[in-house]
Amino acid sequence: MSTRMTRRAATVALMAAGFAGVQLVSAGAAAADPITTLATPTCSKSVTYQGALVPAASNGSVTCNMVRGNVSDGVLRLQDTMNDCYRTALTRVRVYPLSVDGNFGGNTEKALREVQRVAGTGIDGQYGPNTRKAMLHVDPNFGDPCRRVS
Repeated sequence: MSTRMTRRAATVALMAAGFAGVQLVSAGAAAADPITTLATPTCSKSVTYQGALVPAASNGSVTCNMVRGNVSDGVLRLQDTMNDCYRTALTRVRVYPLSVDGNFGGNTEKALREVQRVAGTGIDGQYGPNTRKAMLHVDPNFGDPCRRVS
């Protein structure tokens, strides 16, 4: 098989994955978050995980990714969490209160970059496994307002 045909087959496979609810991440983004692969599922909903509400893929996996342009309940969860757990940080970058509309736009990206800075993880403006582990998430039982998960 020629190199051109191999590239075309790979492109078709990635496009098919994208249409199956999978978030395609650029090579640069994958390098910033080594756990993120080229075909990490998009966070499309919210689940309770280790005593906190976190974004999750449609199959319930918390190993998922969100980037600017995503619109989902996973983005709603992320926006709500950043408002609840990072008020001071969001105020500092002038996006508090962050609109909780499920649309991962410019303000959500700006807020997430600040949360990543405060949490001490790579700052790429994308939500993925490393960001999930570094940031605080809302406790649905109000026992501990915000907590880390693995």
